Amino acid sequence: MFTKAIPVWGNYKTDSEKLNRHLIFREHVRSLKGVTIQIAAADFYRLTVNGNFVGFGPARTAKGYARVDSHDLSNIKEADNRENEIVIEVAGYHCKSLSTVFQDSFFCAEIRERGVVTKYTGKDFQCFENTRRVRKVERYSVQRHFGEIYDAQGDSELPVQAVAVAQNIRFIPRRVPFPSYTVCDAQAYLSRGTFTATEDGRADSQKFGTGAKQNAYSFPPDREPEYGIFSPDEIKDKPYRYVGSLHKTKLSGEGTLPVTLSAGEWLMLDFNRIIAGFIRFDADVKSDCDVIVAFSELCEGNTFSFRRINMQSVIEYKLSAGKATEESFEPYSFRHVAVFVKKGTLCLKSVGYRTFERDMTAVIPRSFKKPLHNEIYRSALRTFAHNAVDLFTDCPSRERAGWLCDSFFTGRAEHFFFGKTPIEDAFLENYVLYRGDGTFPEGVLPMCYPSDAHQSRKFIPQWDMWYVLEVCEYLDERNPDKDKEIFKPSVMGILSFLERYENKDGLLENLPSWNFVEWSDANSWTQDVNYPTNFLYAALLSAVAKTFSMPRLLKKAESLRKKAAALSFNGEVFVDHAVRTPDQTLENQKHISEACQYYAILYGGIDLDAPQYARLKSYVIDDFKSFDHGEYTFCPKNAFIGLYLRMNVLMQMQDKALLARLYRALSENERAGQGALSAKSRDLLPAHEPHHGHPVGI
Repeated sequence: MFTKAIPVWGNYKTDSEKLNRHLIFREHVRSLKGVTIQIAAADFYRLTVNGNFVGFGPARTAKGYARVDSHDLSNIKEADNRENEIVIEVAGYHCKSLSTVFQDSFFCAEIRERGVVTKYTGKDFQCFENTRRVRKVERYSVQRHFGEIYDAQGDSELPVQAVAVAQNIRFIPRRVPFPSYTVCDAQAYLSRGTFTATEDGRADSQKFGTGAKQNAYSFPPDREPEYGIFSPDEIKDKPYRYVGSLHKTKLSGEGTLPVTLSAGEWLMLDFNRIIAGFIRFDADVKSDCDVIVAFSELCEGNTFSFRRINMQSVIEYKLSAGKATEESFEPYSFRHVAVFVKKGTLCLKSVGYRTFERDMTAVIPRSFKKPLHNEIYRSALRTFAHNAVDLFTDCPSRERAGWLCDSFFTGRAEHFFFGKTPIEDAFLENYVLYRGDGTFPEGVLPMCYPSDAHQSRKFIPQWDMWYVLEVCEYLDERNPDKDKEIFKPSVMGILSFLERYENKDGLLENLPSWNFVEWSDANSWTQDVNYPTNFLYAALLSAVAKTFSMPRLLKKAESLRKKAAALSFNGEVFVDHAVRTPDQTLENQKHISEACQYYAILYGGIDLDAPQYARLKSYVIDDFKSFDHGEYTFCPKNAFIGLYLRMNVLMQMQDKALLARLYRALSENERAGQGALSAKSRDLLPAHEPHHGHPVGI
């Protein structure tokens, strides 16, 4: 990968000194013809040449490894009458998150001119601290890293001595295609007005979690300082809280850019669909300004709001008089963007974005007879593009995290769209490269990766089962020529772990950590014996038996299916779980989830056309509207993953009428202008988080 370059970084000693550092590395070449640059970094980098954007990376991977990007600079416009300037800005967050592994930051690069290494880290590249970017800020989200605040009213760079990084980094290929970086600038705005700060806009209501959007975070980061935060008294600027305190008055509707804004004025734009990418604007700053750019995926009634999801969707800029061309370092997702001027005056010439999404030009062309199906397909393509850049992610906003189970469905979608699997190749390789450090029990894989989550010993046993199912399907159907031995250690490790929790009947009992059936009350009904989990386990055993030629597991799987189905069926539907009584017998509980029925139908080996399941089939057909739960507590499906399982059941039943009804509901996302499919759709289910989505890869 690298011939001469070595990883370097600033000579910071303690974790607190390493936290949220942003360094700039700069070099020059006389000509760009025949020039390539190879880059690896932690955590992220942005490459510009002569001030022009070239790329953002790297592709993420396992701890101890780094993927290497190679950029050909030959076709970039040469500088006029001077050497060409190559600048790499590197963000070294050095904090725990769900989107990157926790490791020391580094930068490694090599410039080659016509194949010959001419400049490389460890010898060349000037290094500076980007003091323009404010270091001590709040977290953007606890799932990602830090927010962006820029102060351009002082020195923008401070020389730093780059030293060799004392860690054994193994460099591997990028493997995944480079993203699509399409630039679009708005010509018009939706509305404008004035604002006043009326109350404290703090985000510490003490109500955390996805159902309490008063707070910007899903859990209180200050209770876990090792997660990586600055203390509140170190943080001067809190733009999220400021915007949350504002009383906004609308003065006018639609208009065109450019427009002049002064202190106490705001402007709101609507890009008409959800965008995943970098937010940018161009302005003439008349006097020193303090500007906050806030963004949101959904603003109902054209009123700006950004508290539907736990993250601080703001970027603050303190600008000196003159011309300003700004672009966020990190990618975000948004449909609406609002600009609030706290201080000064500026002429806003343009507001726009640069996409950061999968390049979809190689998608297999498909069209459908019904316009409705084309709408859904178009939305699925956009959702996939947003969530399959360097690995499969759960969302392009709060987390950008590579969750298992999500990937099972997205992997199917990638192969359907392209007939190839480069993202899934890299995603699964990351898990193969994972090496346990004692955080989890032997054989267990992280629930999402690369990551270092809070409550670091938490894992999801069911997500490891979905990993095995994905690997088996990947090897059997999408990549039959792949060497199965590559995956065998991780698959056998999971199998060995699960076997430790089999009771005398062969059922899994009392699985540890975070047991996850779906995002609903079904997750509260997982102990002691959870039947959806056991149906899933039976599917795992069958898959491993087929893929890895282990026939003994087939018999075990069949026995488990029969036992789980017999114990959980109450004569009408399947109950979710049983608990162990003081006399050591298992007693079914009065809990029934819709999701459990789909687990049973798909993985329990039942024949839905058999007479004993006639009533269950009728409930499936009418979407459980006629189901009378009586003395039982009933939980309807949520989108993830109950809705996904339902779609698979309907396809298995080949019920076109029911699928058509479901398709009509799905298409509302596109018709509403979101342009993407949500995992928690407002038109299908109670809303929790916008665009926490996956393509319909079922």
